[in-house]
Amino acid sequence: MLDLGYNERRVLELLRGRGGMARVDLAREMGVSAPTLTRLTANLLDAGLIREGREQRIDGMRGKPSTMLELDPDGLYTLGVYFSPDDIRICVADFIGNIRAEFRRSLEDHSFDYIMGIAGPAAAQLLEDAHIDHRHVLGCGLTFPGHFSRNPNHVLQIKQFANWHDVDVSSDFEPYFGMPVFHENDGKAVALSELYYGAGRAVRNFAMVWLSYGIGGAVVIQRHLYRGTNRNAGEFGGLFPKSNPRPSGQDLCDLLAADGIMVSRLEDIDEGFADHPIVTSWLARAKDQLRMLSLTVARTLDPGAIVFGGVLPDWILRNIVTELESLETLGEDFFVEPPSIQQSRLSDVPHLGAATIPIYRAATPSYYSGRALKGWA
Repeated sequence: MLDLGYNERRVLELLRGRGGMARVDLAREMGVSAPTLTRLTANLLDAGLIREGREQRIDGMRGKPSTMLELDPDGLYTLGVYFSPDDIRICVADFIGNIRAEFRRSLEDHSFDYIMGIAGPAAAQLLEDAHIDHRHVLGCGLTFPGHFSRNPNHVLQIKQFANWHDVDVSSDFEPYFGMPVFHENDGKAVALSELYYGAGRAVRNFAMVWLSYGIGGAVVIQRHLYRGTNRNAGEFGGLFPKSNPRPSGQDLCDLLAADGIMVSRLEDIDEGFADHPIVTSWLARAKDQLRMLSLTVARTLDPGAIVFGGVLPDWILRNIVTELESLETLGEDFFVEPPSIQQSRLSDVPHLGAATIPIYRAATPSYYSGRALKGWA
């Protein structure tokens, strides 16, 4: 059993962001005494979450070089399970976000029993193939499109999953994996991987805009995933009612279908469509809508970055971001420097975002809630 206190989580957070630090620098950064820091790091060393790495001489200090402390990749592992209308992706990730093994399969059936009938056995096989001891597995993170209702355990499904039963995320998934399961929707899960492994390593505040068949996202404030009253903060799709044209993948698919072009998967809209008049018209409108969204986010939150990602084809995302980041200003009377507009490098690994959920809950200071378990029965 692993019981991480608040300051132990702060140590892990600093090491995750810096990649390695000497004890003297850790103590100074945290504002704690050397004996307190020694106790904290001894606990984490004993738990196998950190390790002693290379030696490095600290500027201005004489004597023996300091031993750098760093996260131990083998300190713990997590499972990440992601599914969308197109496919299911599962991975085993280590403590620093390396994917040790993964599984991908297209989905032809969107029923709950079919999807979970694939996910459960595939996850078990991945752990076996990666030779991971179950005692080092923190849990399973799971994510799929949808937004939360007033009941925090109930997710409103997108239309492709409309035939599911009323899923309770706190109880209906765990039997398929035999370990604790933690859920976030797709936009928020990817924001967590962005926080640990992407843009969030350089900025403390950012917004994630996740463009798939729908429009989702998340807000990170002071390295904390801000959920809001009903856990729907950052659900930017609500700014674009489904009764109107919107910058979503489903909207683009519907426009193509109305012209007789049936697209079964977003990935089928390759660069061969770049000059198609429906696609160019949609893209021009979508970029203007997303510019206004960026202006709203910038004015409301003043983040360091706005990160665009999703399962929209990469060439479309790249086109959108290239235009937005080229703007000197987001709108009239916007006189301050706008936030950095970036394209996520993690769009292809949303299952890593899922795998980040258990680590965020167990090891991030802003989520401190007491006991965290390492291993499962």
